[in-house]
Amino acid sequence: MNTIQRQDPVRPERTPGVVQDFLSALTARLTYSPRKNPDVLFGFLWGIPIPFFALIIHAHALRSNFDLAFCLSIVQANPIYLAFVLHPFIFAVVFGALGTMRADREHHIRELLAQSVWQREKLEKANVRLNELDRLKSEFLANVTHELRSPLVTALGYTDRILGLHLGEITDRQRHGLEVSKRNLQRLRELINEILDFSRLDAGVARFKMAPNDLAASVNAAVDGLTLRAKARNIAIKINVPPKPAMVIGDAAKLTQVAVNLLDNAIKFSKDGGTVLVSIAADDNRWHLTVADEGVGIAPDVLPKLFGRFVQEDGSLARNYDGIGLGLVIVKKIVDAHGGRVWIESKQGEGAKVLVELPAAPLEAAHATLKNEKEPAHV
Repeated sequence: MNTIQRQDPVRPERTPGVVQDFLSALTARLTYSPRKNPDVLFGFLWGIPIPFFALIIHAHALRSNFDLAFCLSIVQANPIYLAFVLHPFIFAVVFGALGTMRADREHHIRELLAQSVWQREKLEKANVRLNELDRLKSEFLANVTHELRSPLVTALGYTDRILGLHLGEITDRQRHGLEVSKRNLQRLRELINEILDFSRLDAGVARFKMAPNDLAASVNAAVDGLTLRAKARNIAIKINVPPKPAMVIGDAAKLTQVAVNLLDNAIKFSKDGGTVLVSIAADDNRWHLTVADEGVGIAPDVLPKLFGRFVQEDGSLARNYDGIGLGLVIVKKIVDAHGGRVWIESKQGEGAKVLVELPAAPLEAAHATLKNEKEPAHV
Protein backbone atom coordinates (compact mmCIF):
# COMPACT_ATOMS: atom_id res chain seq x y z
CA MET A 1 0.00 0.00 0.00
CA ASN A 2 1.47 3.29 -1.06
CA THR A 3 1.61 6.03 1.52
CA ILE A 4 1.59 9.66 0.67
CA GLN A 5 4.05 11.70 2.63
CA ARG A 6 3.11 15.24 3.41
CA GLN A 7 5.69 17.75 2.29
CA ASP A 8 5.83 21.12 3.94
CA PRO A 9 6.14 24.08 1.58
CA VAL A 10 9.65 25.31 1.04
CA ARG A 11 10.23 28.49 3.01
CA PRO A 12 13.06 30.92 2.47
CA GLU A 13 15.87 30.52 5.02
CA ARG A 14 15.72 33.42 7.48
CA THR A 15 18.27 32.28 10.11
CA PRO A 16 21.37 33.86 8.50
CA GLY A 17 19.55 37.14 8.18
CA VAL A 18 18.44 37.08 11.84
CA VAL A 19 21.97 36.25 13.03
CA GLN A 20 23.38 39.06 10.92
CA ASP A 21 20.83 41.49 12.32
CA PHE A 22 21.64 40.36 15.87
CA LEU A 23 25.40 40.79 15.37
CA SER A 24 24.81 44.23 13.86
CA ALA A 25 22.66 45.14 16.87
CA LEU A 26 25.53 44.27 19.25
CA THR A 27 27.55 47.14 17.77
CA ALA A 28 24.74 49.67 18.15
CA ARG A 29 24.75 52.19 21.01
CA LEU A 30 21.08 51.65 21.63
CA THR A 31 21.81 48.08 22.79
CA TYR A 32 23.72 49.39 25.84
CA SER A 33 21.49 52.33 26.78
CA PRO A 34 18.99 51.48 29.56
CA ARG A 35 17.55 54.99 29.33
CA LYS A 36 16.66 54.71 25.61
CA ASN A 37 16.20 50.95 25.46
CA PRO A 38 13.95 49.55 28.24
CA ASP A 39 14.83 45.98 27.18
CA VAL A 40 18.35 46.44 28.61
CA LEU A 41 17.00 46.95 32.13
CA PHE A 42 14.45 44.17 31.65
CA GLY A 43 17.21 41.73 30.65
CA PHE A 44 19.37 42.75 33.60
CA LEU A 45 16.53 42.21 36.08
CA TRP A 46 15.66 38.93 34.40
CA GLY A 47 19.24 37.64 34.87
CA ILE A 48 19.69 38.63 38.53
CA PRO A 49 17.81 35.65 40.11
CA ILE A 50 19.78 33.03 38.13
CA PRO A 51 23.00 32.88 40.24
CA PHE A 52 21.02 32.99 43.52
CA PHE A 53 18.64 30.23 42.45
CA ALA A 54 21.54 28.08 41.25
CA LEU A 55 23.39 28.51 44.57
CA ILE A 56 20.29 27.82 46.67
CA ILE A 57 19.51 24.65 44.69
CA HIS A 58 23.10 23.46 45.17
CA ALA A 59 23.06 24.16 48.91
CA HIS A 60 19.67 22.49 49.37
CA ALA A 61 20.96 19.41 47.56
CA LEU A 62 23.83 19.12 50.07
CA ARG A 63 21.76 19.60 53.23
CA SER A 64 18.35 20.84 54.21
CA ASN A 65 19.56 23.43 56.71
CA PHE A 66 22.00 25.96 55.35
CA ASP A 67 22.95 29.59 55.98
CA LEU A 68 24.95 32.36 54.32
CA ALA A 69 28.28 31.03 55.55
CA PHE A 70 27.53 27.64 54.06
CA CYS A 71 26.60 29.26 50.71
CA LEU A 72 29.87 31.25 50.70
CA SER A 73 31.78 28.05 51.35
CA ILE A 74 30.12 26.50 48.31
CA VAL A 75 31.20 29.47 46.20
CA GLN A 76 34.77 29.14 47.50
CA ALA A 77 34.73 25.44 46.65
CA ASN A 78 33.18 26.06 43.23
CA PRO A 79 34.57 29.26 41.69
CA ILE A 80 32.39 28.62 38.64
CA TYR A 81 29.59 30.33 40.55
CA LEU A 82 31.41 33.61 40.07
CA ALA A 83 30.64 33.31 36.33
CA PHE A 84 26.93 33.24 37.19
CA VAL A 85 27.27 36.82 38.37
CA LEU A 86 27.75 37.78 34.72
CA HIS A 87 24.29 36.48 33.79
CA PRO A 88 22.43 39.76 34.47
CA PHE A 89 24.88 41.61 32.22
CA ILE A 90 24.72 38.93 29.51
CA PHE A 91 20.91 39.01 29.62
CA ALA A 92 21.00 42.81 29.53
CA VAL A 93 23.12 42.73 26.34
CA VAL A 94 21.00 40.01 24.68
CA PHE A 95 17.70 41.68 25.50
CA GLY A 96 19.16 45.06 24.55
CA ALA A 97 20.18 43.69 21.13
CA LEU A 98 16.70 42.25 20.64
CA GLY A 99 15.23 45.61 21.61
CA THR A 100 17.49 47.31 19.07
CA MET A 101 16.35 44.85 16.39
CA ARG A 102 12.71 45.53 17.26
CA ALA A 103 13.30 49.29 17.18
CA ASP A 104 14.95 48.98 13.77
CA ARG A 105 12.02 46.93 12.47
CA GLU A 106 9.49 49.39 13.86
CA HIS A 107 11.42 52.26 12.30
CA HIS A 108 11.45 50.44 8.96
CA ILE A 109 7.71 49.75 9.25
CA ARG A 110 7.03 53.43 9.99
CA GLU A 111 9.06 54.39 6.94
CA LEU A 112 7.11 51.92 4.80
CA LEU A 113 3.81 53.22 6.18
CA ALA A 114 4.85 56.81 5.49
CA GLN A 115 5.89 55.83 1.99
CA SER A 116 2.61 53.98 1.40
CA VAL A 117 0.64 57.03 2.60
CA TRP A 118 2.65 59.20 0.23
CA GLN A 119 2.10 56.76 -2.63
CA ARG A 120 -1.63 56.60 -1.84
CA GLU A 121 -1.92 60.39 -1.85
CA LYS A 122 0.02 60.47 -5.11
CA LEU A 123 -2.31 57.87 -6.64
CA GLU A 124 -5.37 59.75 -5.40
CA LYS A 125 -4.12 62.94 -7.04
CA ALA A 126 -3.36 61.04 -10.24
CA ASN A 127 -6.82 59.46 -10.12
CA VAL A 128 -8.45 62.87 -9.71
CA ARG A 129 -6.41 64.14 -12.64
CA LEU A 130 -7.34 61.12 -14.77
CA ASN A 131 -11.02 61.58 -13.95
CA GLU A 132 -10.75 65.21 -14.95
CA LEU A 133 -9.00 64.27 -18.20
CA ASP A 134 -11.66 61.64 -18.84
CA ARG A 135 -14.38 64.22 -18.31
CA LEU A 136 -12.64 66.66 -20.63
CA LYS A 137 -12.26 63.91 -23.20
CA SER A 138 -15.97 63.12 -23.04
CA GLU A 139 -16.84 66.80 -23.39
CA PHE A 140 -14.42 67.11 -26.31
CA LEU A 141 -15.97 64.10 -28.06
CA ALA A 142 -19.45 65.49 -27.51
CA ASN A 143 -18.50 68.93 -28.84
CA VAL A 144 -16.58 67.61 -31.84
CA THR A 145 -19.26 65.13 -32.88
CA HIS A 146 -21.93 67.80 -32.45
CA GLU A 147 -19.99 70.20 -34.66
CA LEU A 148 -19.41 67.50 -37.28
CA ARG A 149 -23.10 66.80 -37.65
CA SER A 150 -23.96 70.19 -39.14
CA PRO A 151 -21.70 70.03 -42.23
CA LEU A 152 -22.54 66.34 -42.60
CA VAL A 153 -26.27 67.06 -42.72
CA THR A 154 -25.59 69.75 -45.32
CA ALA A 155 -23.50 67.36 -47.44
CA LEU A 156 -26.19 64.69 -47.27
CA GLY A 157 -28.87 67.24 -48.13
CA TYR A 158 -27.07 68.45 -51.23
CA THR A 159 -26.31 64.86 -52.26
CA ASP A 160 -30.02 64.03 -52.10
CA ARG A 161 -30.87 67.16 -54.08
CA ILE A 162 -28.36 66.27 -56.79
CA LEU A 163 -29.62 62.68 -56.92
CA GLY A 164 -33.18 64.03 -57.11
CA LEU A 165 -32.20 66.10 -60.17
CA HIS A 166 -33.08 69.33 -58.39
CA LEU A 167 -29.78 70.89 -59.50
CA GLY A 168 -29.78 69.62 -63.07
CA GLU A 169 -29.33 66.41 -64.99
CA ILE A 170 -26.56 63.94 -64.05
CA THR A 171 -25.06 61.00 -65.91
CA ASP A 172 -25.32 57.38 -64.78
CA ARG A 173 -21.65 57.41 -63.82
CA GLN A 174 -22.18 60.53 -61.70
CA ARG A 175 -25.25 58.95 -60.09
CA HIS A 176 -23.25 55.86 -59.14
CA GLY A 177 -20.52 58.01 -57.62
CA LEU A 178 -23.04 60.08 -55.66
CA GLU A 179 -24.79 56.96 -54.34
CA VAL A 180 -21.45 55.59 -53.11
CA SER A 181 -20.75 58.96 -51.52
CA LYS A 182 -24.16 59.03 -49.88
CA ARG A 183 -23.72 55.56 -48.38
CA ASN A 184 -20.39 56.57 -46.89
CA LEU A 185 -21.85 59.84 -45.57
CA GLN A 186 -24.67 57.88 -43.95
CA ARG A 187 -22.14 55.51 -42.41
CA LEU A 188 -20.17 58.49 -41.13
CA ARG A 189 -23.38 59.90 -39.63
CA GLU A 190 -23.98 56.60 -37.82
CA LEU A 191 -20.45 56.66 -36.39
CA ILE A 192 -20.81 60.27 -35.27
CA ASN A 193 -24.14 59.52 -33.63
CA GLU A 194 -22.57 56.50 -31.91
CA ILE A 195 -19.72 58.59 -30.51
CA LEU A 196 -22.16 61.31 -29.43
CA ASP A 197 -24.40 58.79 -27.68
CA PHE A 198 -21.40 57.24 -25.94
CA SER A 199 -20.02 60.59 -24.79
CA ARG A 200 -23.40 61.60 -23.33
CA LEU A 201 -23.85 58.27 -21.57
CA ASP A 202 -20.27 58.25 -20.34
CA ALA A 203 -20.58 61.79 -18.98
CA GLY A 204 -23.88 60.93 -17.28
CA VAL A 205 -25.81 63.66 -19.08
CA ALA A 206 -27.97 61.43 -21.29
CA ARG A 207 -31.69 61.94 -20.72
CA PHE A 208 -34.09 59.03 -20.36
CA LYS A 209 -37.86 59.29 -20.78
CA MET A 210 -38.90 56.41 -18.57
CA ALA A 211 -42.40 55.05 -19.14
CA PRO A 212 -44.08 51.68 -19.70
CA ASN A 213 -43.07 50.47 -23.17
CA ASP A 214 -43.38 47.28 -25.17
CA LEU A 215 -39.93 45.73 -25.64
CA ALA A 216 -41.25 43.79 -28.64
CA ALA A 217 -42.05 47.09 -30.39
CA SER A 218 -38.43 48.18 -30.01
CA VAL A 219 -37.26 44.86 -31.41
CA ASN A 220 -39.61 45.11 -34.40
CA ALA A 221 -38.45 48.66 -35.09
CA ALA A 222 -34.81 47.52 -35.04
CA VAL A 223 -35.54 44.61 -37.38
CA ASP A 224 -37.38 46.90 -39.81
CA GLY A 225 -34.42 49.27 -39.91
CA LEU A 226 -31.83 46.54 -40.56
CA THR A 227 -33.73 44.20 -42.88
CA LEU A 228 -32.15 45.62 -46.03
CA ARG A 229 -28.65 45.31 -44.56
CA ALA A 230 -29.33 41.67 -43.71
CA LYS A 231 -30.80 40.92 -47.14
CA ALA A 232 -27.71 42.39 -48.82
CA ARG A 233 -25.74 39.48 -47.33
CA ASN A 234 -28.56 36.93 -47.58
CA ILE A 235 -28.88 36.77 -43.78
CA ALA A 236 -32.25 35.66 -42.42
CA ILE A 237 -33.62 37.35 -39.31
CA LYS A 238 -35.98 35.18 -37.29
CA ILE A 239 -38.12 36.78 -34.58
CA ASN A 240 -39.66 34.93 -31.66
CA VAL A 241 -41.68 37.23 -29.38
CA PRO A 242 -44.54 36.37 -27.00
CA PRO A 243 -48.13 37.11 -28.07
CA LYS A 244 -48.66 39.43 -25.12
CA PRO A 245 -46.79 42.76 -24.86
CA ALA A 246 -43.40 42.60 -23.13
CA MET A 247 -43.92 45.67 -20.98
CA VAL A 248 -40.89 47.25 -19.31
CA ILE A 249 -40.26 50.62 -17.70
CA GLY A 250 -37.84 52.37 -20.01
CA ASP A 251 -37.07 54.87 -22.72
CA ALA A 252 -38.54 53.58 -26.00
CA ALA A 253 -35.86 55.25 -28.17
CA LYS A 254 -33.02 53.95 -25.99
CA LEU A 255 -34.47 50.42 -25.93
CA THR A 256 -34.71 50.52 -29.71
CA GLN A 257 -31.08 51.62 -29.82
CA VAL A 258 -30.15 48.58 -27.70
CA ALA A 259 -31.95 46.27 -30.11
CA VAL A 260 -30.40 48.01 -33.14
CA ASN A 261 -26.85 47.75 -31.75
CA LEU A 262 -27.24 44.08 -30.86
CA LEU A 263 -28.87 43.19 -34.17
CA ASP A 264 -26.31 45.21 -36.14
CA ASN A 265 -23.48 43.36 -34.37
CA ALA A 266 -25.11 40.00 -35.05
CA ILE A 267 -25.45 40.81 -38.77
CA LYS A 268 -21.91 42.23 -38.92
CA PHE A 269 -20.28 39.11 -37.48
CA SER A 270 -22.54 36.56 -39.20
CA LYS A 271 -21.47 34.58 -42.22
CA ASP A 272 -23.20 35.30 -45.53
CA GLY A 273 -26.35 33.20 -45.79
CA GLY A 274 -26.54 32.72 -42.04
CA THR A 275 -29.37 33.25 -39.58
CA VAL A 276 -29.86 35.71 -36.73
CA LEU A 277 -32.41 34.81 -34.06
CA VAL A 278 -34.06 37.53 -31.97
CA SER A 279 -36.27 36.34 -29.13
CA ILE A 280 -38.06 37.71 -26.07
CA ALA A 281 -39.06 35.53 -23.14
CA ALA A 282 -40.50 36.13 -19.68
CA ASP A 283 -38.89 34.96 -16.45
CA ASP A 284 -40.67 35.83 -13.19
CA ASN A 285 -40.88 39.67 -13.19
CA ARG A 286 -38.18 40.15 -15.80
CA TRP A 287 -38.00 40.08 -19.56
CA HIS A 288 -35.12 38.51 -21.47
CA LEU A 289 -34.06 39.76 -24.90
CA THR A 290 -31.70 37.40 -26.74
CA VAL A 291 -29.90 38.07 -30.01
CA ALA A 292 -28.01 35.04 -31.36
CA ASP A 293 -25.93 34.66 -34.52
CA GLU A 294 -24.11 31.83 -36.27
CA GLY A 295 -20.94 33.82 -36.85
CA VAL A 296 -17.29 33.44 -35.94
CA GLY A 297 -17.87 33.38 -32.19
CA ILE A 298 -15.72 35.04 -29.54
CA ALA A 299 -12.52 33.83 -27.93
CA PRO A 300 -12.79 33.19 -24.15
CA ASP A 301 -10.05 35.70 -23.31
CA VAL A 302 -11.87 38.41 -25.28
CA LEU A 303 -15.31 37.94 -23.70
CA PRO A 304 -14.63 39.91 -20.48
CA LYS A 305 -13.29 42.87 -22.49
CA LEU A 306 -16.18 43.31 -24.94
CA PHE A 307 -18.01 45.81 -22.77
CA GLY A 308 -14.93 48.03 -22.63
CA ARG A 309 -14.42 51.08 -24.80
CA PHE A 310 -13.32 50.73 -28.40
CA VAL A 311 -13.05 46.94 -28.21
CA GLN A 312 -13.94 44.49 -30.96
CA GLU A 313 -13.39 40.76 -31.17
CA ASP A 314 -11.05 41.39 -34.09
CA GLY A 315 -8.71 43.97 -32.59
CA SER A 316 -5.99 43.88 -35.24
CA LEU A 317 -5.09 46.92 -37.31
CA ALA A 318 -6.48 45.32 -40.44
CA ARG A 319 -9.94 44.60 -39.08
CA ASN A 320 -12.43 42.84 -41.29
CA TYR A 321 -15.43 44.54 -39.69
CA ASP A 322 -16.67 48.10 -39.64
CA GLY A 323 -17.26 50.02 -36.43
CA ILE A 324 -15.30 51.59 -33.62
CA GLY A 325 -16.20 49.18 -30.82
CA LEU A 326 -18.71 51.32 -28.91
CA GLY A 327 -21.91 49.42 -29.68
CA LEU A 328 -21.79 47.05 -26.71
CA VAL A 329 -20.55 49.79 -24.37
CA ILE A 330 -23.60 51.88 -25.26
CA VAL A 331 -25.84 48.84 -24.79
CA LYS A 332 -24.44 48.17 -21.32
CA LYS A 333 -24.77 51.78 -20.19
CA ILE A 334 -28.39 51.93 -21.39
CA VAL A 335 -29.26 48.58 -19.82
CA ASP A 336 -27.59 49.58 -16.54
CA ALA A 337 -29.61 52.80 -16.52
CA HIS A 338 -32.77 50.67 -16.83
CA GLY A 339 -31.82 48.51 -13.84
CA GLY A 340 -31.04 45.48 -16.01
CA ARG A 341 -27.98 43.51 -16.96
CA VAL A 342 -26.37 42.25 -20.16
CA TRP A 343 -23.93 39.42 -20.80
CA ILE A 344 -22.55 37.32 -23.66
CA GLU A 345 -22.38 33.58 -24.18
CA SER A 346 -20.18 32.31 -26.96
CA LYS A 347 -17.83 29.62 -28.16
CA GLN A 348 -15.29 30.44 -30.80
CA GLY A 349 -16.47 29.19 -34.19
CA GLU A 350 -20.03 28.54 -32.96
CA GLY A 351 -21.53 32.03 -32.97
CA ALA A 352 -22.43 34.33 -30.11
CA LYS A 353 -25.49 35.03 -28.00
CA VAL A 354 -26.10 38.38 -26.27
CA LEU A 355 -28.66 38.34 -23.48
CA VAL A 356 -30.34 41.38 -21.96
CA GLU A 357 -32.41 41.18 -18.79
CA LEU A 358 -34.81 44.01 -17.93
CA PRO A 359 -37.30 44.39 -15.07
CA ALA A 360 -40.90 43.96 -16.13
CA ALA A 361 -43.23 46.91 -15.71
CA PRO A 362 -45.73 46.70 -12.81
CA LEU A 363 -49.03 45.22 -13.98
CA GLU A 364 -50.99 48.38 -13.13
CA ALA A 365 -48.70 50.60 -15.21
CA ALA A 366 -48.67 48.12 -18.10
CA HIS A 367 -52.47 47.82 -18.14
CA ALA A 368 -52.90 51.59 -18.01
CA THR A 369 -50.53 52.08 -20.94
CA LEU A 370 -52.23 49.41 -23.04
CA LYS A 371 -55.62 50.90 -22.25
CA ASN A 372 -54.51 54.38 -23.34
CA GLU A 373 -53.12 52.99 -26.59
CA LYS A 374 -56.41 51.28 -27.43
CA GLU A 375 -58.60 54.29 -26.64
CA PRO A 376 -59.13 56.63 -29.64
CA ALA A 377 -57.78 60.14 -29.31
CA HIS A 378 -60.36 62.91 -28.85
CA VAL A 379 -60.14 65.86 -31.20
